[in-house]
Amino acid sequence: MFEIGSTLREARTRQGLELRDAERATRIRAKFLAALEEERFHQLPAEAYAKAFLRTYADFLGLDGDLYVAELNSRFEASRPPPPPVPERRVPLPSLDPRTAAVLGAGVAFVAVGVLAWRFGTGADERAVSVSSSRPPAVTTTTTATAAQPGRERRLARLVLVAVRGDCWLSVRAGSREGRILYEGLLREGRSLRFAGKRLWVRMGAPWSVEARLNGKVMRGLPADTGSILVTRAGVKPA
Repeated sequence: MFEIGSTLREARTRQGLELRDAERATRIRAKFLAALEEERFHQLPAEAYAKAFLRTYADFLGLDGDLYVAELNSRFEASRPPPPPVPERRVPLPSLDPRTAAVLGAGVAFVAVGVLAWRFGTGADERAVSVSSSRPPAVTTTTTATAAQPGRERRLARLVLVAVRGDCWLSVRAGSREGRILYEGLLREGRSLRFAGKRLWVRMGAPWSVEARLNGKVMRGLPADTGSILVTRAGVKPA
């Protein structure tokens, strides 16, 4: 275990850099860099942001970003409460008196004899019915709404997100912030993601690192800081 914040600060001051210099180089807000140096990780937007910002900042200072993230992961794991124990469920077995057990045994034997007699007495008829009734199962073809309605494709918002100036944590959902998750994770620098839908809810951790295109055109209106937007074919608005 080592001190994350003090080693970051020492590496920065040793290179004669101010926080605003690191902000310009990493595209990470100075207040977030200060939070890393003072180990105020709870003041970062989320655990994923803390890891992404720490890796980028450590790499910028010439440190081992993977080592710093591993140390932060160990701290997060240590701070989490242990999962509650799963109670053991025991199903009590019913107890039978000897008289009841004898009656049940006789009933089972009687049923078994009846089944054997029916089986051997009607086996030929059963086999004939089985062969004559065998047929391949029916095949059901499902047609998607898009295939049935070609015009719907033209009404979709087609969004492309490219991390061009650093990593960016993203959460993309269909329709709204309560909608189905389409993507959630860290978009690495140089990577891109594509989405299509009538309404796309997008939350960005480092929007200054991302270039967005909507239906082939550069999209304006991304938040200046960590924030959320709602994207439709008509454009983008804060969410």
